[in-house]
Amino acid sequence: MGLFSIFKRKKPKPDLEFENYAQEVMADFQRNDFLGKAAEAGHKAKAAVKEMQYDKAWGFYQEQKSFYMQHANRSGFTANQVLALDASVHEDMANILRLENKHEVALVNIVYWVLAGVDRPIKRHQQKLKSYFNRCKLKNTELPEAERIIATNTKLPEFTLAKSIVSEWVSRA
Repeated sequence: MGLFSIFKRKKPKPDLEFENYAQEVMADFQRNDFLGKAAEAGHKAKAAVKEMQYDKAWGFYQEQKSFYMQHANRSGFTANQVLALDASVHEDMANILRLENKHEVALVNIVYWVLAGVDRPIKRHQQKLKSYFNRCKLKNTELPEAERIIATNTKLPEFTLAKSIVSEWVSRA
């Protein structure tokens, strides 16, 4: 028996039941490519923003969020992972609101985005928070206080939490 004769042996046939299951799963992923659909919706939204069709862009961002949630559900994401994925769209949504001069509502979206990413902060979080915060021209809340409040509200942040935080800051005026 030569050295290469081992490769001439017949390979065992794959388990047909597993093979069928694998084909079904692959077919489902191809039919329901939620990440691909989310990316497509995001591209359409950005194009709509460039055309100043903000309502249309908003709808595409909502679609993107929906596809992200379907992907997260199918993939068994943790609550923190779901929030981070959902909140990732809110930076772009805040941009639409900024372009429409809806600065306080835009700030809510940015605060949600920052809250959801507080366990993995990026430099852009602080830059955007400062920019959006300053546009609101709040009289009785300073940025360092806002940053402290955000830093202390890290347990499963939800959009409603961001909304109540910003509402509190606005009501002080």
